[in-house]
Amino acid sequence: MNKRKIKNKKIGGFEVHPIGIGTWGIGGFMEPVRGNEEKEIKAIKYSMKSGQNHIDTAEMYGNGHSEEIVGEAVKGFDRDKLFIASKIHRNYTKSNKVEKSTERILKRLQIDYLDLLYIHSFWEEEDMKGYLKGVNSAMDSGLAKSIGVSNWSVENLRWGLSKTKNPIVANQMNYNILHQVEVPQEMKDLAIKENIMIVAYRPVERKLLADECENEIVLRIAEKYRKTPAQIALNWLVSQEDVVTIPKSTDKAHIDENLEALEFVMEKEDIERLGNLN
Repeated sequence: MNKRKIKNKKIGGFEVHPIGIGTWGIGGFMEPVRGNEEKEIKAIKYSMKSGQNHIDTAEMYGNGHSEEIVGEAVKGFDRDKLFIASKIHRNYTKSNKVEKSTERILKRLQIDYLDLLYIHSFWEEEDMKGYLKGVNSAMDSGLAKSIGVSNWSVENLRWGLSKTKNPIVANQMNYNILHQVEVPQEMKDLAIKENIMIVAYRPVERKLLADECENEIVLRIAEKYRKTPAQIALNWLVSQEDVVTIPKSTDKAHIDENLEALEFVMEKEDIERLGNLN
């Protein structure tokens, strides 16, 4: 086993930790859940103190409450060293609503700008041209330093690249060892060509690559490297040139476990074996 540590990567020129801080479920899912804020804020602070600087949230998460929690957590940290990303919900996709929605995001986060503003998804029934125009305008107004997309197919991404004023620097996708269909080789090739980072969410497939893992290949490889299945899953993702990931955890032991996934490099044959699973 090669013990060389996996290095930081860049999103739009900003150097980020390969394992970011996901917040889906922090502060609630579709509606606010209150009462756990102290634990959630402490977890985010612990992650940042451990070196993680990429925080991912969205105005949809907890109907804005997730952003409020992140805003409290980042107080006292050097803003220039943090990479904070959020996403515009579909209710505000029209170009004239995007900037005002971004201003509300910033107010909840208690910051002056986003490092990355995402279009949350590609909705056929929406005016995507207006949506794309809106995030570009938000960037031009200084509300965001870069723009990205989420859940966009290769076809969607090619369309966006032909229409956008500013570069698209990230595509956030549901991507892990057991779910690779949304990120085919064509997507990876396009991402590398256009300098787009794939930001993988659900990296442990809701525990199917962690505590509840039953996949024999994953378990055998985990045993080989004396690592947990979750560490193998995270390592496999960030071993790829154009991929970072954003697991969510409010448990210090799990945060430490996640970070230890960077402390080794798997052999090429094992990376390929995992890449052939679906």
